[in-house]
Amino acid sequence: MNPITILGSGAVGMPLAVFLTNAGRSVIAVRTSTRGVGRQTMTVTVAGGESTVSAAVETVSLAKLEKLDGMIVITAKAHANTAIAAELRARDASGPVVVLQNGLGVEQPFIESGFSPVYRCVLYVTSQAVSENAYSFRPVTASPIGVARGDASGLGSCVGQLSTSGFPFRPESDIAREVWKKAIINCVFNSICPLLDADNGIFVRDPEVKMLAGEVVGECLAVAERRGIQLGTDEIMSQIERISRTSDGQLISTLQDIRAGRQTEIAFLNLEIARLAASLQPPVPVPRTEMLGRMIVAKSVKQAP
Repeated sequence: MNPITILGSGAVGMPLAVFLTNAGRSVIAVRTSTRGVGRQTMTVTVAGGESTVSAAVETVSLAKLEKLDGMIVITAKAHANTAIAAELRARDASGPVVVLQNGLGVEQPFIESGFSPVYRCVLYVTSQAVSENAYSFRPVTASPIGVARGDASGLGSCVGQLSTSGFPFRPESDIAREVWKKAIINCVFNSICPLLDADNGIFVRDPEVKMLAGEVVGECLAVAERRGIQLGTDEIMSQIERISRTSDGQLISTLQDIRAGRQTEIAFLNLEIARLAASLQPPVPVPRTEMLGRMIVAKSVKQAP
């Protein structure tokens, strides 16, 4: 059986590799940001709630990966997708490609490079590295996977290969709606929380911050509606409140990236919605959404090493 190749060995890719390995599937976790590292096996630990699991995970850098057969799962940061798609195409990889990232348009480099099928996943997990080979991880609910390019005949098999009790997935026929729903939620959390240096519980603790979230949601929904995506304010706000209420104090990934001097993914959230809003005729004004995104960029530059 061909291995499941996970491109990205971070807070999503490594827990996924652990759960798949323990389920008896053949997996290799590929380091996309490190070159020249040959194949090695490391013990990776994932803690979630009251349970902790470990597995011996095979890893290698992309430059040292000899073959790319079978399913390719993308868990690297979305800003690397164009380079990853080019590398895969140069190696004659044929997919299927499963993009496990949040944000708008993250699958486009793989579609434009001719891969088919391309599946798109919307992640509903919280995960954070606690040491070099240890992660805290919790699935919020089963993450939906749908077809971004190609037909749906292989969707069930794709979900079946990736889903485990520790990291569950589900098939979704209307993945575009799910993508927009999560992107709008992330526009709120991934801009407001880092700018306030706050965890994601801030929206139930501070009415003013919750009001700002509602204003951002309203702007984003206006763009979604013009793009043919039907979502409701109550649906989005209730999920923001639910996520906030169940916060365990974990810092949002964008704030972790800023503090570590890493590039954020705000370009695929607030700034992508602002770009799409400006491209409509007539344009849709999204001043709060865009300004928060630009402030994240400014904060990232200021704190870069």
